[in-house]
Amino acid sequence: MIGIVEVLNDTEVEKVKQGVFDCVSLWKSRQNWHPTHDLPNYRQETENFMHYATLGATLYMDASDNGWSYYEKHKNITNRVLNMKFDWVYHKLIEALTPHIGQCAYEPDMALPGFHIYRFDDAPTPKKHHRCLHMDGQFMWALPFLKEKYGKENIDIKQPLSFTFTITRPSRGSAIGFWGLPEALRHQAEDLQKRYPHDIIDRYQNLDYVKEIRVQHAIERPWKYKLFKADCGDLEQYIPRIIPHTPGNSFYYSGMIIHQMILGDTFSKGDTRITLQGHGLRINGHYKLFW
Repeated sequence: MIGIVEVLNDTEVEKVKQGVFDCVSLWKSRQNWHPTHDLPNYRQETENFMHYATLGATLYMDASDNGWSYYEKHKNITNRVLNMKFDWVYHKLIEALTPHIGQCAYEPDMALPGFHIYRFDDAPTPKKHHRCLHMDGQFMWALPFLKEKYGKENIDIKQPLSFTFTITRPSRGSAIGFWGLPEALRHQAEDLQKRYPHDIIDRYQNLDYVKEIRVQHAIERPWKYKLFKADCGDLEQYIPRIIPHTPGNSFYYSGMIIHQMILGDTFSKGDTRITLQGHGLRINGHYKLFW
């Protein structure tokens, strides 16, 4: 399952961007990911021009690092603000997704989908910036709570949903990269590339990028992918499918597809990448959305 829904027009996108900056006092600073072979001075250099924060509570940073009670306390604060500022956005997102994924709603006792916020200064080099390959297993941190609330037999963990709803992108673009797509989904990805063309596709959908990812061994634990094995074979077979971010649109996909965030490269001062992020599980036959 992969697809794109158009949610906001340009005026609405600007309204959301301003709303996110209005909430700057609630942003939580986060650390950027760095390849393990990066030198300490380059890591510090990256932190100097790439500033990463979130608005909202996250299973994969707050619950995983600090426990469920911390996540609950944080989401109780941020959900109130997100609801006040962006209730109209959440409503439009549900309206857009429903024809594609069926009836869905936000899980009332978990964090609302929240924002990744990247702000950039001038990048000193043209180095590509991305995150590790992974699947989305963040829902595991919520399973004890969800099982207690709904019953284990009513929760389907085989078809987890993820979405990235783009508000802004850097001047040279940003994207999501999919690795090892089955043939049917490759055709869907190619159709999406035709609908939403951007030169970031050519910059990352190539053999050199595959080699770079392999050298970095850029995959999260505990996930496995044959690209990183000694007997991986011809590297051309691993060339990913790159789907550009488009402001106002939300990309949705199965969390069990290997993917990665592509932040982009050659950033300019004032560039931003703001996305509304969320996940979902089928519960009693319908998706419940959360972060």
